Amino acid sequence: MVFVWIGLGIGALIAAILILKIIKSPKNNFIAIICTKCGMKTSGLKCPLCESEKSNLK
Repeated sequence: MVFVWIGLGIGALIAAILILKIIKSPKNNFIAIICTKCGMKTSGLKCPLCESEKSNLK
């Protein structure tokens, strides 16, 4: 029975930490919705502007 209480305590602690991380993170941080280099909206896909710049530099 002690292991059940320990497991519940650890589970509650992990849940609390994850909830705090979600609350403190920026609203667009969960998926890369905006490109970090140019700021273009990408909807989670690779940025077409930054990818074309890489291919032009070759």
